[in-house]
Amino acid sequence: MNAQNAIIPDVSQGKAASAAEFNRIAREMGLDPANQWVGGYVDYEWEHLRHVLTAYGLKPEGRQALEFGCNYGASSIVMARLGAQVTGVDVDEGNVRLANANIAQHDLADRVQALHVADTRSMPFADGQFDLAIANSVLEYVDPAQLDAVMAELHRVMQPGGELLVLGTASRLSPCEVHSRRWLVNYMPRAMDRLFGTSFQRGLSPLLLAKTLRGRFEVVSRESWIAARIALHGQASLPVRTINSVAEAIDIAPGWLSPNIELLLRRI
Repeated sequence: MNAQNAIIPDVSQGKAASAAEFNRIAREMGLDPANQWVGGYVDYEWEHLRHVLTAYGLKPEGRQALEFGCNYGASSIVMARLGAQVTGVDVDEGNVRLANANIAQHDLADRVQALHVADTRSMPFADGQFDLAIANSVLEYVDPAQLDAVMAELHRVMQPGGELLVLGTASRLSPCEVHSRRWLVNYMPRAMDRLFGTSFQRGLSPLLLAKTLRGRFEVVSRESWIAARIALHGQASLPVRTINSVAEAIDIAPGWLSPNIELLLRRI
């Protein structure tokens, strides 16, 4: 091997090593790297989140973006691929470790990083640091007693006029909790958890979310919700059209009424 060849990095070898590290960490966490929601999550979000962003007119390119609750980094990676400079945060240290391995195997460490933030009521960012933020399937996991403080912190770290996309957020209005697939658990008072000796996963109450948004964020682009459904599924189903019609009749964004809350918010 000559000197010139010696300094040329073996890209394929580097990617293989990064992929192997991702798989190793996933298995350490008891996860199957081949699972759609682990190793296949980026591909899933590329075919879903990307179209939702387009439907809402959100263009990540050149923006400073925050992913709140980054999980294994899939949504952050999609936004980075679309040209954003992304910071993801998660309360789970293991998730952050796997997210950074995921970022590395997609060769995007120069555009996105994941940080462990144990308490998201206080994040290590400057006021107005981000002009775009996303909360994908995460707000339903925030302790309801802490949601107001979390939304206040998101308001602080975003620029005035910045956009926050909330999506994939299980709603407590739904008769079937979308993650556990348990029927009627959303309608059970939390006091019932003590009776059964377990903590049931519930969706997020739209009323509680609306209360925490007041004076901080306003809902925009109401009409984009149905456009996003068409972009994802090729048509608007009867339930989608019904939700949209009811929302129009009572003059609210249809994303408030869907089984998964979906709203584009502008920071006031």
